Amino acid sequence: MNILRVKKLLTLKSFDTSSEAGRSDERYRLAALSILSSLSYRGTAMIVMVLTVTLTIPYLGAERFGVWMTVASFTAMLSFLDLGVGNALANRVSQVAANGNQWELRQAINGGLGFLFVIGCLISILLLGLCSILPWDKLIKVQQLETSAEVKNAVNIFSILFGFSIFSNGIQRIFAGLQQAFFSNAVSTVGSIVSLLFLWWATKLEANIPYLLISTLGVQLLSNLGLLIILKKRNLIAIRFLARDIKFELKHLCHAGALFFILQIGTIIGWGADSIIIASTLGASQVAVYSIVQRLYLFISQPLSMMNGPLWNAYADAHARGDKKFIKNTLKKSLFLTITFSIFGGGVLFLFSNKLIEVWTHGDLEVPPTFVFVFFVWTVCETLGSAFAMMLNGCGVIREQVITVVVLTTIALPLKLIVINHFGMIGMQATYAILYCVIVLFFYGYFFRDTLMKRIEQ
Repeated sequence: MNILRVKKLLTLKSFDTSSEAGRSDERYRLAALSILSSLSYRGTAMIVMVLTVTLTIPYLGAERFGVWMTVASFTAMLSFLDLGVGNALANRVSQVAANGNQWELRQAINGGLGFLFVIGCLISILLLGLCSILPWDKLIKVQQLETSAEVKNAVNIFSILFGFSIFSNGIQRIFAGLQQAFFSNAVSTVGSIVSLLFLWWATKLEANIPYLLISTLGVQLLSNLGLLIILKKRNLIAIRFLARDIKFELKHLCHAGALFFILQIGTIIGWGADSIIIASTLGASQVAVYSIVQRLYLFISQPLSMMNGPLWNAYADAHARGDKKFIKNTLKKSLFLTITFSIFGGGVLFLFSNKLIEVWTHGDLEVPPTFVFVFFVWTVCETLGSAFAMMLNGCGVIREQVITVVVLTTIALPLKLIVINHFGMIGMQATYAILYCVIVLFFYGYFFRDTLMKRIEQ
């Protein structure tokens, strides 16, 4: 029965959305297409990630590789600098698309993209200014003077690329809001393939860290511009109305964006800043160890992200139409599949991690098995939390997430700094995993239980 159900959904033909059952099937159909298209994108991205280590670590060495991974991690750590507008835009597009008003949809997309472009330019200028005054020799500890100079050049290049990423990622959020992430996934797949070619060429020349950033992050961001062509052909962007649409959309985006902004800050402090904490306390070489294990478990978190990510906007559409049955049933299936795959897949990775890491790094890095196990446990907790967050985001349960994350990060940040100095990375990761579970279960299982039940119960 399940196989027949999946087969039914794998079609390019839209379902009749005049009934509740038809709307449910259409949401699942669009989610299924997004998941399938994600396979090609995430697959090529994972290949790039694997070859990033295999091709570069032999000539970069542990310290310079750790520097590259630290700078690259700033992308996640600073993602809140879009002021929450990217996520707010995705929800806004979902709500407007559900109403079926094409003119209002164009206004939302045009104004949202224009606003993100302005934010991106301002953030690049701000980051370049900060990079010129920050003591990078203290923030990222390195042994060689040449590497110290390379760090400064790398962060300057990153500042420019990151500002552009705010606008580029906003384009993807629009297609997610339209439940058409398969378009952005297809374009991102091409971008990953092209970046892989640039990475191979750069490593042949033994390129420095700034060029490696351009070859990977820069090329992938540029590929998203292809999505603008699709939006233009659909008459969903119009430069002549840009100022007017930005002004009109500000009130919508700023209100919802403010909550997402706080939520993103908390998330970044919670686990996005781990690389800089490690680099500033234990040194850049230990970031290499952390990054290898983190990337190993991307083989668990990324497939689950492919499955759960498209559900955000399916939940948003269902919430806008008052379809609580869809929300409840989908959440149950999502959580069950997530915990099953994360435990089984993560356990297999842990059992073979020693050999995998040895082959992957050519034996240049030693990774403690205890740290791999702790990261396995953390991955199970984090993927379950992410699956649950898709429902919360789609249903507009943002204020409750903000409160939870603020409490979590207020405790976690000082605790991490204390624990890492006494028990290293293993203690830091284990402590955070326990703290995360305790706080999340308390708030959503008890404190906000009534609010959640109203969103998912009939």
